[in-house]
Amino acid sequence: MGDENRAAHMGTDEVQNDETRAAKRQRNFIARQACEACRLKKTRSEISMSMVFNTLRRMESKLDGLSNSVSARHDPEFDVNRHDSNLQHTESPYNVDSVPSHHSVSSPLSNTRQTPRQPSGQLVMSFSAHQTIHWPGMRALLPTNLASTVHSLEKSYPTQLESGRQSLSPVISAQSAALTSDWLASLSLTCVKDLSNAYFDTFNRVYPFVDRDFYFSSTLAVVVREGFGYDIESCLVLNVMALGCMGLKAFEEGGFTFDSAQSTSITPLVRHVMDEQTPGLSFFNEARRRVGLCLCERTVEACQYYLTSAVFYAQVMRPVDKWMMTNRAAVICTAFWKCPPEPNDEWLSDMYSRLFWCSLVLESLVIQELELPPSGLKSFEEMVPLPKFTSYPYLSSSRPHHSDDSFYHYHFLAQIAQRIILNRIRDELFFSNPSTKFAEELRHQLEQWRANLPEALRYAGNRQEDEFATPADAVVVALLQMRYRVSIFHLGRPFLFKAIHNPSAVSDVELKICAESLEYAMDWQLTLPVCVRMRNFAPLKYFCCGQFFGQLLIFHAFSSSSDRRLRDALPSGYEPWCTKMLRFIYDFADPESNPTIAKDFELLSTLYQIADG
Repeated sequence: MGDENRAAHMGTDEVQNDETRAAKRQRNFIARQACEACRLKKTRSEISMSMVFNTLRRMESKLDGLSNSVSARHDPEFDVNRHDSNLQHTESPYNVDSVPSHHSVSSPLSNTRQTPRQPSGQLVMSFSAHQTIHWPGMRALLPTNLASTVHSLEKSYPTQLESGRQSLSPVISAQSAALTSDWLASLSLTCVKDLSNAYFDTFNRVYPFVDRDFYFSSTLAVVVREGFGYDIESCLVLNVMALGCMGLKAFEEGGFTFDSAQSTSITPLVRHVMDEQTPGLSFFNEARRRVGLCLCERTVEACQYYLTSAVFYAQVMRPVDKWMMTNRAAVICTAFWKCPPEPNDEWLSDMYSRLFWCSLVLESLVIQELELPPSGLKSFEEMVPLPKFTSYPYLSSSRPHHSDDSFYHYHFLAQIAQRIILNRIRDELFFSNPSTKFAEELRHQLEQWRANLPEALRYAGNRQEDEFATPADAVVVALLQMRYRVSIFHLGRPFLFKAIHNPSAVSDVELKICAESLEYAMDWQLTLPVCVRMRNFAPLKYFCCGQFFGQLLIFHAFSSSSDRRLRDALPSGYEPWCTKMLRFIYDFADPESNPTIAKDFELLSTLYQIADG
């Protein structure tokens, strides 16, 4: 990497290769969108996220009106303060109907809404799926030996197990280090760029917090010019390469073709790092070894380093380590938005918007499941605009922009919109005596979100594996579809809680919500064979295991209830789905690498038996 002549020569070839790959990806993307447009007789200009957020805003007003009506009647269930704001729009950078700016969603994203006050004697439920085993009423339906185990089980056992784990091995692979005293110097520019592109074609399409053009023209340029050093650019490139190793493995696991996967850049050294027990760990450890002098930096690349570290820890199922890295990224984000620079560079502001929302999405799951303290990011939601994914404007005229990833960007924005609904479900319903009126309105709001998704993002059921062109296609589609189903499941969880605790107190309307919740707890798309095979591109697998743990307990409680109405509420086909969920957990139940999942499987094995095969 230190040889400038060699780098320049390779750079020329790589620009040409990049142009070919970018053109191919662009053609594929345009073709997919054109097919969609022809089928629906609509053009791409009609793809608009503004409809989603406007609908949410209207539904929120309706829900707020319902809440005020309930409060006016002195209903003891809820007392909620709310905040409204005006709607505005900004131009989309992709020449489609406007993607809403922050202002168009400031009310539903606002943190000024207070948490509902707890009425006297009511129990506020935890959002954590692992807490299901501690529900009142659940223990009475468990076998005696398991009930005794649960009685002695710490309520925060997942957090304790994860916090007590040894640190990820700091040792760089002996085979990697032994090849040369400075083993990174032997890497060709082609190799670095291929691994980087593998990252951008996988993980960055799920969490789009690195700008590909900025990375190749600025971040990587520092490494090309100066070699791998003890600077934040080198640390970020090493993290990207580590995740790129996982990305290349995902292409292989999913049966997809990566343009350069068979090229000479995949040397024996790189193949060795890819085939480590944790693919890319040697690159990741090199970054950890070099980052010490950069810990106080607050640049875009420093934030990206922490977020790539968080994604790496999520992928290797170390949620507490992920939380630590996300918190450090949050500090940089909040420092920027607390005192943004003047004058404000448009691209830089939009980049920090991407960093903010990715940080918040990454943080939300872990603090809700393990009940860890939040970073304080939520207090800035009203201030931070939604990202517009502004193109990096400072490219050399000789270097073309990379492929259009707007399809994946819209998936990300749609998931932010869904998160609004999920937060309202948690804030409005997670009490021991939930309101069916609120549940009805929230269910309608969720259907409005789904109905107003852009045409290219809509779905009408499971897609076949051969319809996916890349690993990212499979994962982002599965994520969006799963979020719809998991929202309906969470909407019903308070009613499931009530039914298990006191079946005779459950009305027919509440039981109907329970039945629908159990139906939508089945057939989550992240269990599609193509997604299951790509174990190196599954950053949500820890949280899927946790959700399945809670769902298996609920299915057992309903199936073993003495109340026939509860047993009749079980959906047809739930038993094979329980087997699939248990198999999913079993595949990750290694006490050394996944102690919480191993403990979950140990508890569940009292209730269920793993099927052969």
